[in-house]
Amino acid sequence: MPGPRVQHILDLLFPSIPTAWESDFRNYQRQLARRIGVVAAVAVLFILPAFQLIEFLLYEDHHRIGLRNALWRLPVLIPALVILVLRWRFPLGDWPRPMLLLLAFAMMFMMVGIFANEKVYDGAPVQYTAQGLIMTIGAMSVAATRGLRDIPVIYGLPLLALPLLLSHNGVDLIAAAVNLIYPAVMVVVACILAELLYNGYVQNFIAAQQLRQSALTDPLTGLLNRRAMDQELAAAHALSRRHHQRYAVIMADLDYFKQVNDSHGHDVGDEVLVELAHRLSASVRAEDRVSRWGGEEFLILLQNTDKEPAYLVAEKVRQVVGNQDFKTSAGRLSLTISLGLAINEGTEDAEAVVTRADKALYEAKRNGRNRTECG
Repeated sequence: MPGPRVQHILDLLFPSIPTAWESDFRNYQRQLARRIGVVAAVAVLFILPAFQLIEFLLYEDHHRIGLRNALWRLPVLIPALVILVLRWRFPLGDWPRPMLLLLAFAMMFMMVGIFANEKVYDGAPVQYTAQGLIMTIGAMSVAATRGLRDIPVIYGLPLLALPLLLSHNGVDLIAAAVNLIYPAVMVVVACILAELLYNGYVQNFIAAQQLRQSALTDPLTGLLNRRAMDQELAAAHALSRRHHQRYAVIMADLDYFKQVNDSHGHDVGDEVLVELAHRLSASVRAEDRVSRWGGEEFLILLQNTDKEPAYLVAEKVRQVVGNQDFKTSAGRLSLTISLGLAINEGTEDAEAVVTRADKALYEAKRNGRNRTECG
């Protein structure tokens, strides 16, 4: 096993995505590929016609060289145009990475074909084309949004086809190898660059996720904070209006929690809140949400439910809290919880539902605590 310092260096060089963030990272890669693809498509649509015009003006034998090069360039315009159309018509589709790889593959095949084409003709600027091949190899590494995993798709077949095209055109492979030394070196550089870029993407994503998580998570319990729950409530309300689904809000508050802090200190109180957060999270479905609303008050959002099943969940929470002591550094503590339940009726906003749940919680406190009241 590597030591802590070595492991730290390995984590920096080869960062990994936590399982819980994999879906978000795929969305991040999709957005990244879309941005790169659109920029690359626009560049292709401007640069390739410009190069074709320059060759037409500079080559004496432009009818033979220029027209054959045009045949290699034309296919590249197709994925470039398709990317722009897809960006316009289906901006949120799953097309970005496949289309970006197709465009990069087409660019590589184009440069390989042009290089093999110009090796046939005396007077053709082979050195100039070799430099273009080098630049293309380096530039296409940006399209490898998954690092080395994308390298075989972009470079594999075009580079394997190069000796076949040269041989087909009657070019001496040994003589042509002189012009391929630097392109071969650039392939190695491109592989390194692609992996470095990928690691940079991963590190940026992780940093952004950690920042987002710290802004939306309660630092003590690890639950959603009030700001995050407000967003979840707004999303649930929008979904409810769109699909005519009902949702429930449960406001929960520990009974006599102030006595715990006064008698045993806030550290013990924090231990109770952490354990309570675990019990609440274990009492609801994966699609439901639990948040620390403030102090010892917690809010539970139950998705796509009705009054009776929501009441059963609230009672389950009450029993989970009251039937088992809390193990703390001050010993075992017996606590109960009061809950207020409100169901979205479809004619009010999420804030009004929370207000009704809060009033129901107040009724539960007034009626003796350790009970569930509906609002």
